[in-house]
Formats: sequence, structure tokens, C-alpha cells
Amino acid sequence: MSTNNFTINIRGNLTACDEIPYIKYFELCPYEHWSLHHYVTLIIENYKYAKKDKAHQVFFNTLRYINTNACIAQEVQGFVETLIKNRKADIEKVNKLWKRAKKEKKSSPRSTVSLPSMPTILGKRQRDPNLDDSTLCLSPIPLKKQCVVPYPNNLCPDKVVPLQDNGTVDIFEVVKSAVRSFHQKTIVLGSTRSYKNSNNLRVDAKYNIRILRESVYDAEMYRILHNWLVGIYGFEVTSQWHLEGVLGDGDYHHFYCDLTIKKSGNFHPEAIIELIATRTISTIRKHFNQVLKYADQLCPREVWIVHFSRENSLLTNPYWPPPEDGLNMIHFWHDKTFENVRMSARFQDSTGQYCEIIDESILPLP
Repeated sequence: MSTNNFTINIRGNLTACDEIPYIKYFELCPYEHWSLHHYVTLIIENYKYAKKDKAHQVFFNTLRYINTNACIAQEVQGFVETLIKNRKADIEKVNKLWKRAKKEKKSSPRSTVSLPSMPTILGKRQRDPNLDDSTLCLSPIPLKKQCVVPYPNNLCPDKVVPLQDNGTVDIFEVVKSAVRSFHQKTIVLGSTRSYKNSNNLRVDAKYNIRILRESVYDAEMYRILHNWLVGIYGFEVTSQWHLEGVLGDGDYHHFYCDLTIKKSGNFHPEAIIELIATRTISTIRKHFNQVLKYADQLCPREVWIVHFSRENSLLTNPYWPPPEDGLNMIHFWHDKTFENVRMSARFQDSTGQYCEIIDESILPLP
């Protein structure tokens, strides 16, 4: 089979547009074949209800990530950089494909399809060595000639690293996706095994009940971010980064930053994250001051406070850092079973403008 005849055959039973595994294009195709036209053609042929905006977003976000990942070969990055530069012209060309697909969708019944995973494909070859490449829909190009973007598993979000309009990592979406991947049983057990007292904070219309300690959220957040950002995309995620410094009292102090997210090869982190678990406003203020000390030493691009709480009034009356501090904050409320999770947030977007979200549902997924 020649590389000129290389195709991906996709058949199965997916129905929802959001379930379409757009990113698998980069897993199954050698990088020499990557193009927006090729990608869109395959998507449209096999996923009648694919969305143009979603498909393009995944394609170009993945290219941006590859182009900035120091672990990926320069020849691949050079190829990707050309695709990014030609994106406007390429988008104009594929618009005709989308228009034609839209007409066909209106005139034909709905069908369902699926893209097999790499383990499924490789398993077929192991069971039947007589299968050729045209049957398996894989290129005969040696693996060293391919740039494979690993796909996530059930231990982390099944999506590419979200980016902002300026190409930087979208920490807000990263944190949201991580929380949606928390292990429900771990959170539930935490209230009986790794707990503290709510004291005068009202939880489930009661006071002085058992609630989760910060360590439970910290462990889950680190697990998800490590599996996702480190295991798949080569970031560096550090828990409890040890910092030292002399404070105003003249004494030498030791600090421990909860979480840092850093691109490999970059000197400064993309973000530092301070985690809080069901705290009063006065205690939250202390965390504002604490995380600013971490920021002075680590010089991150963004600083985030993430507050997990069971307190009843948290979302409707959230407490925010002073704007002059430049901090971003998310409040997550959840029930005892972690079946219902809601969020309020205030953060700066890529333009420096503040965005505010009040009482948005995170789980269950819509």
C-alpha cells in the first residue's frame, strides 16, 4: 500500500456530535498527510453531524500545542507551522465541503459512526497477522516517521489541552475539566476518612459536620493533571513546590505551593494554584496573601485560588480577591455524593478583562 492511497476508515455507532473523537486524526495519520482539507474530508464522510467550529478548533489547537512542544521533532513542528500560517486560505477552501455536507445532511437520514481506538486496531493485528494495512487503515510508514499524539484514558479528561485565543493554556478550562474527572468514590470516602469539622459554616442546613480536608482535593487534582498534562502532553506539574524566603519579621520561612503547571523548557510556570477546602472569608484572605508570596518567587503567568466547599451559600454570595491583586478565583460547591457540582468564578481572560460566572453547573454533564 503506498502512502498516496493512505486513508482512515471509520465505522461504528457514535451518535452525539460531542462524542466525535476529532483528535484521533493526529493519532492515526502520519504528519506528512496532515492538512485541514484531508481532516475535514474524513470527518464529514464519516460523521454526518460533525460541527465545523468544533472540528476546526480541535485541529488548530492541536497544531498550536505541537508547534510549542519542545519534545516534538523540529521537522514535525516545521510542517505544523506551515499549516498554521496557511490556516485562513485553507479554511476558505474547506468551507465548500461544509456547505455541501450541510445540504446532504438535510436530505438524508441520520447515521451513526465511530472511530476505533489504537488498542482495538493493534489487537486485530495480533489476533490475525494476515490483515494488511488497507484493512486496518494504518499507514505502512515506520513509527519513527510518525508524530503520534497520545489519546487520554479514563484517568484524565478526554480532550486536548484547551488554549486561549492568544495560544496560551486556558487554565480555567483545565481546572474545570480536571474537576469533572475527579473519582467520585474518593470524594465520598473523604468525608468519613479524611475529614475536618465545618464548625460555624452551614453545610446541608447543619453546623459542625464532617467535611473533606484540603488534602483530598489536592491529591485528586494532582492525579488528574499529572495523568493528563504530564503523561500525555509533556508538561511539568509539581505538588507542594518547596519555597524559602525571609519575611518582614526577619526570620527565614519555608512555603509549599500547592500546584504548579509549567511547560517543559519554560523557566516560569503557566500557573500556580492554591487549593482551599471549605474555609471562612477571613481564612480565605490569608490564602490570598500566601499565594502572592509564591508568585513573587515563581513568577507565573497566572495565579489561581481554587476553593472547594460544601457551604450552602457559597455560590450565590461568593467572595472575590481584590482586583488589584490580579488573582483568579473559582469556587466549587458539591454535594456529599459528588453527583452535583456547581461553580462560581472570577478571572481574567487573554485580553486582561475580568469575566464572572455565577452558579454554573459542572456535574452532571449536560
